[in-house]
Amino acid sequence: MSDTACGQDEDLPERAQREAHRVRASMRDGLSDFIADLERWVNTDSRADALDLLEELAADIAASLEAIGFEAELVPVAGKGPYVHAALTGTGQARVALLCHHDTVFDRGTAAERPFSIDSDRALGPGVADMKGGLALAAHVGRHMTDAPWAFGRLELVSASDEESRPRALRTIDRLKGFDAVLCFECGRVDGSIVSARKGGRWFRVRAKGRAAHAGVAPDEGRNAASAICHEALRLEKLDDARAGMTLQVTGLAGGIGLNTVPEKAELTADLRASTAEDLEWAMQCVRMFPDYDDISLELEDLGGPPPFERTPSVTSLAETAIELGRELGHSFDHVSTGGVSDGSWTAWHGLPTLDGLGPVGGLDHTADEYIELATVPERAGVIAGLLVAIELGLLDLVVANG
Repeated sequence: MSDTACGQDEDLPERAQREAHRVRASMRDGLSDFIADLERWVNTDSRADALDLLEELAADIAASLEAIGFEAELVPVAGKGPYVHAALTGTGQARVALLCHHDTVFDRGTAAERPFSIDSDRALGPGVADMKGGLALAAHVGRHMTDAPWAFGRLELVSASDEESRPRALRTIDRLKGFDAVLCFECGRVDGSIVSARKGGRWFRVRAKGRAAHAGVAPDEGRNAASAICHEALRLEKLDDARAGMTLQVTGLAGGIGLNTVPEKAELTADLRASTAEDLEWAMQCVRMFPDYDDISLELEDLGGPPPFERTPSVTSLAETAIELGRELGHSFDHVSTGGVSDGSWTAWHGLPTLDGLGPVGGLDHTADEYIELATVPERAGVIAGLLVAIELGLLDLVVANG
């Protein structure tokens, strides 16, 4: 991007700062519109298996984005709710994705039991932080950026319907090929920090198959699969903290067919996290190194999971610019690594410069007390607007790699 994008000769960082201040002020003035969209979306249940509700919600999101000025499309996904892709076309050159999701972890009926509410300066309700607050923020940043079309070439809001339940890349990721940057709207950390790195995750199941026998009459004729799988659980737990930042948690154990029968089958499930792809693959090799159990076979089912989102120079450049813009707005925060995963992990893995945790400051995701801090919405909007200008004007050292 060039510094002639807005046809002026003033200092480039000042342009980004000024746009950050403008959008923050506009968002403050329009906060009630943000809240109205957020309330409707929170009050529509959207667990990934509630296809009828996901279709209803996606249609509402698309219509709301069209009203703001986006050109919206509902993208069908087999067996899932539709994705939303909505674009603003500007007169600049930068292509930036605003990455969101509109599914939640909550069962049908949750919104009726505890609908959207505001307590002091906190908005509460199912999915308000993860991540309908971020989705509403992305939408309304776009709304206010329509007054600065020179600051982007294409601004594309993407909202997936299956982020919470999908162990693979978002299904429309190929549409983002060659984009200059991806800004992901998972909520900001409780202290306001944004996310510049995430551990990779791998979920897996180990199955043991032995031989059944009567536990009282002929126990020695059996081969106890439950005992073997318990030994495996203890073996695998040694991977927890085996390398810096690595975690492994056994998340399920099952086996047995009766109180008086040597169990023929048993299984465990586990959650593995690591900071680098190298560490993740090393740990999975360790998982596969099954010891010998007498006449008991062990089988690994790799259930997949997102790759590590590593802090590259491009990511650091995005993060440091966001922090500088926040400081300009009196909204101080840092950038951190986290063990949680998001679709930002996938875009980073595909070589797209990605910054995450840009949604409103919030917390207690996936619980009945989930919240966002409404006072942070205008500040976050200003930071994002400033980032868009910085990307357009070539202020950042962004390298798009082949993923």
